[in-house]
Amino acid sequence: MDDLQFRRSIYADPKSRDEATQDAIDADPAKQQFVKDIEALDEKLARAMKVPVPDDLYDKLILRQTLDSHRQQKRKTRIQLAMAASVAFALGLTFNFMQYSAPYSTMGDYALAHVYHEEGKFSNDDEVRVSLATLNNKMSTFNGTFDSNFGELISAQFCPFQGIKSLHLVFQGKTSPVTVLIVPNQAELEYIEDFSDDNFKGKTLLMHDNNVIVIGDKNEPLEQWQDNIRENVSWSI
Repeated sequence: MDDLQFRRSIYADPKSRDEATQDAIDADPAKQQFVKDIEALDEKLARAMKVPVPDDLYDKLILRQTLDSHRQQKRKTRIQLAMAASVAFALGLTFNFMQYSAPYSTMGDYALAHVYHEEGKFSNDDEVRVSLATLNNKMSTFNGTFDSNFGELISAQFCPFQGIKSLHLVFQGKTSPVTVLIVPNQAELEYIEDFSDDNFKGKTLLMHDNNVIVIGDKNEPLEQWQDNIRENVSWSI
């Protein structure tokens, strides 16, 4: 596993420990330290996100500013405190909005954004392939199993889909890579079966509480991909 692929894997899921990733960690002290640093950062972010914002914080800030206006001798100090609290509150709201909101109304729009984010990172000529065992280890999170390798799998990484842990697969396609997203049926986005833009087209299929989204270029026979998924993926209850 090269360094770029290793870092992609750890950034996508700091807890990921497939065989290739674990071998890379065991063989390189620098990678061990990198994993520790990323895990520490992940823990800090998790703790930060658990700090609740009081429902009445906004009202308290307004009340404080009103009282301060009647206290002339301490006005400057109190206004600065109120402004600092207001800025902190606004930054907290902005952070939450950026993390869990997106300017997309449909699952198709959000899926296309994933493809454009990864565009250029993969090609049909990539020599690194993901094993079926590694794929099914990740698929177990979604109660699914690929029965056979129906395509050349270039990458398999967990990813956030509107804040929901999902699986981002990249396969070798007819003319360019094909993206398959396994998204639990929890996203607050409009379900859309067919979607497209100037460069890509996509199809969504609901399978056992998971949305399976396939995206490829205009030359890609997406119906065949959906048929292969129906025939080669088993789901447990």
